[in-house]
Amino acid sequence: MSLYYTDEEGANVCVQDFYPDENIYEEKHILLYTFIKFDGENEELLEIEKKLLEHTPKLDYVGWRLIDGWAEFYFYGESAKGFEKSINEALKPAYQFESGNRKDKKHETYYKLLMPNTQEYHNIQSEEIIADLEEAGDDLSIDHRIEYHAIFQTSTQRKRFLESIEEDGFSFLNDFLDEKAEDDFVYGIVFTKLSPVSIEDLNTQTKMIFPTIDREHGRYEGWGTNVMAVDEEEE
Repeated sequence: MSLYYTDEEGANVCVQDFYPDENIYEEKHILLYTFIKFDGENEELLEIEKKLLEHTPKLDYVGWRLIDGWAEFYFYGESAKGFEKSINEALKPAYQFESGNRKDKKHETYYKLLMPNTQEYHNIQSEEIIADLEEAGDDLSIDHRIEYHAIFQTSTQRKRFLESIEEDGFSFLNDFLDEKAEDDFVYGIVFTKLSPVSIEDLNTQTKMIFPTIDREHGRYEGWGTNVMAVDEEEE
């Protein structure tokens, strides 16, 4: 599954294979990259991508970043042999570009540069939920009861989290024990905030939520709300 998003630096990013819980490049520790001077449209970017893939069939394609007039393409491979020649054949003489390679045994470029961080991934999910709300006729400017979900390994962690989050203006809704969990995260909690629904409002709230969850070694599970139409507000 490919993932497209805008990161916190303002770069447009494509992760070719988005599998956050798997190391899909485990056997390939050489990072190969080419940075292309680019100010064209998406159609041209896809044509460049196609040419690069045609000339690098033995490499694992990771994805691209588009920022500050440069298109950055990344690959992993077992070696860098033949990479420069392949890139030259794909891009010369049409484009100005730079390319190189380095060891990346921990695949840090994939995890830290291309994969979305917690806040960026939250934004991706939020945009999808907001789009669904708008399609259902929701008035996003109305105060909604936004329900946030988190889960912890112990009831003590959950209790400390609730105490902290209530100080930040959130309200407790309910807690539960997930007896079907496949790991040690079984102590769930649902807490709420009255707020309009926008990326800006949600980010303000999650900037309070995420550090508190991390401090208690918990896991954020997302948010949801009910559709609020204009006539509901008037009633």
